[in-house]
Amino acid sequence: MKKCIAFLLAACLGTGAGLILAILFQITQVTDNGMLPSFFEGDQVLVSRTAFRSGRQPLRGDVILMKNRMYSATGENSVMLKRVIGIPGDQVFITGGIVYVNNKPLEEDYVFAEGISGEMEPVEVPAGHVFVLGDNRAASTDSRSETVAMVDAEAILGKVIYQW
Repeated sequence: MKKCIAFLLAACLGTGAGLILAILFQITQVTDNGMLPSFFEGDQVLVSRTAFRSGRQPLRGDVILMKNRMYSATGENSVMLKRVIGIPGDQVFITGGIVYVNNKPLEEDYVFAEGISGEMEPVEVPAGHVFVLGDNRAASTDSRSETVAMVDAEAILGKVIYQW
């Protein structure tokens, strides 16, 4: 009888711990090369689902997991990783291959290649949104594209905290 109770208690504790972990974290596989060289296709990432709860907002430089509006209808690649470049109130523009935030050039040691294809007129990040870019600018669909545009805070699923 004692063994049965111990087994049931262990099973309940294990299930409870698993449920808590599933609520707090998500493991996702990187499905494209838009974040090279920081993240490679096939890498696994651990995402904190609670990083931006209780009024906490993403910071510039955070890598976030977000809903992918382009493919959400099919369910294929329904999430994407991107780096936060602009937060509410920031002005972002690209000229001469350099990203500027609030009229200051952004120092980006994580970008795949020097420079960025194309120019971008200044945009202001509205309240409740962020401006995101992929680290591999030539192969990234991000806030420069109308299909992604400014990312609503509601579409952010969490912050990447570990990769392997």
